[in-house]
Amino acid sequence: MSKHATADAPPPPPPLWRIVPTADYEVPADSQPATLQRRWHALVHLLFGEADDDAQPARAEADLRALPQLRLANLAPPIDWAPAARALDALETPDRDRASPVRLFIGQPYCEHAAILAHWAQEHGAVVIQPPTTGQILAGDRRWLDELGPCADRPWVLPELERCFLRHASGLDLVRGFLARALSGALGPGLIGCDSWALAFIERISPLPGTPTLTLQAFDGLALTRYLMRPDRGHVRFLSARSGEPLMPEDAGDGDDRQGAETACAELRQLAAHCRGNPGLAWHYWRARLRAAPERGQQSHAADGHRDTPAAEDGQRLAAADDVVWVAPGIRTPTLPAESGEDVAFLLHALLLHRGLEDGVLAALQPIPEGRLQSHLLRLQALDLLVRDGVRWQVAPLAYPTVREFLRSRSYLTDGFRP
Repeated sequence: MSKHATADAPPPPPPLWRIVPTADYEVPADSQPATLQRRWHALVHLLFGEADDDAQPARAEADLRALPQLRLANLAPPIDWAPAARALDALETPDRDRASPVRLFIGQPYCEHAAILAHWAQEHGAVVIQPPTTGQILAGDRRWLDELGPCADRPWVLPELERCFLRHASGLDLVRGFLARALSGALGPGLIGCDSWALAFIERISPLPGTPTLTLQAFDGLALTRYLMRPDRGHVRFLSARSGEPLMPEDAGDGDDRQGAETACAELRQLAAHCRGNPGLAWHYWRARLRAAPERGQQSHAADGHRDTPAAEDGQRLAAADDVVWVAPGIRTPTLPAESGEDVAFLLHALLLHRGLEDGVLAALQPIPEGRLQSHLLRLQALDLLVRDGVRWQVAPLAYPTVREFLRSRSYLTDGFRP
């Protein structure tokens, strides 16, 4: 114990990265209001064609400028998922789950379950099973299954179960065969990673009775604050463009994320709630909202318009330093056109079920002519609802809450992470 510790010292916070049974996943307490707010914005857009305006912010969006890519990469580097992999080892397995040869690790979109299991496999010297190719899936090529065998004294990991099937009449045999062998214990002890949307679909075609399912516990506002207070961010101040106030304690960056992180500001609580505790999604939103102060001349001009606001004056004082980064107000999400129909819904659902699809495969799974499919893809991309990550089309991270709500409202099968 440190010589400075006392009997009255507060208990240490829980670990930032925790793996829990999926039944124990707890969305942040503010998620229900966030969901209602999102539906309200969608209704306003549907009725009036534009979002309702926020209250007058301390620093208007137009007064800020985008950060250079290098600066942005330093301020919000990709999440290191290695701590989440180590948290898997900290999980105590209940007695009821010890008999199962397989555990399923479920990841929400953008939570990178495959990366987490890759870290775990490396740490444990596990055998990594690669998914079959698209051709093997559609041909039902059982040579992929036949090459799988018991891994002697080493565990095995299949990081991406969602890459082992296609929503197609000929695309389900291999995943059924693999699960039958894995759950019977024929492959020995193993760990399967799967996207949450893919799991919802797979459970409809191949029930998984008694198989333990695990996931990364939600990040609430406090956990998000602790994560963003990384020691390597130095003494950067993140100021709310809405209020002009700092979003994090000023003593952050001392290498100890416990200091000053006992509370989370309302905006970070709102962000965690909006993302339903998904840290990968929250990272995308956080990165998209970071802004730089305007040039000195513009800064002075902008300050003239906010002198009547104490918070804005304080923000101006802090913004005079070079280590200030502004966080744009509000959480804006792309919206679907009001006329979006079943073609669009079926397309978006396919992309989420498979965690992205390539052009050729996507065409094989859609009941519409390829020309119309391409038209939908390009239009949704132009509206920032889709992105093309290499060769795969995917739902854009900032559009995910909108797309999920759109599909839910049409009674499409969604993942199990309900609000």
